Amino acid sequence: MSESNFYRNDDRKKKIGLLVLAVVVLIILILTLMRSCGGGAEEQHDHGGIVYDSEAVEGGWEQTDVEGIINTLNEQVQEGEINISMNTAPVFENGTAKGNLMIVNEGINRYPQVVEIRRNDTGELLYASNAIPVGSKIEKARLMGDLPAGSYECTAMFISVDPVSGKSLGSAGALITITVKS
Repeated sequence: MSESNFYRNDDRKKKIGLLVLAVVVLIILILTLMRSCGGGAEEQHDHGGIVYDSEAVEGGWEQTDVEGIINTLNEQVQEGEINISMNTAPVFENGTAKGNLMIVNEGINRYPQVVEIRRNDTGELLYASNAIPVGSKIEKARLMGDLPAGSYECTAMFISVDPVSGKSLGSAGALITITVKS
């Protein structure tokens, strides 16, 4: 075998080897793409225990969409805000006397408020107002029953209500301590 035939055969072997390697790489690439892309849009894919939703598509919010959504959410938050104000340590001379609750439905609120005060230890309802108009207050009021002397940890819930239907629109609470002197 001449030296030139040897090099030609060697070149031919290299070319065939490179061609086989390229075909193998191409097959692996095709199989990988088929596996990661899957069959149809309605299929769910199992990737190591995670099943991806077939309805998910690539993409996100456009910047103008995000700004519009933020503005809408801010308006909804402002509409639903409740500014609560009351005496957090009201005192009653006895269980049937009026106490200095000083419940205020601030003028910045949008809706009438109903206030309920419950004991934290028993859940007993001690006080429930009717609707308090925006910009109004209840300075003094009696509790619903004759509460014995002592101090009581309570929660005052301010409930925003629809001015027409009276339906609850949201609420906020405050911890208070009621003291009954005798």
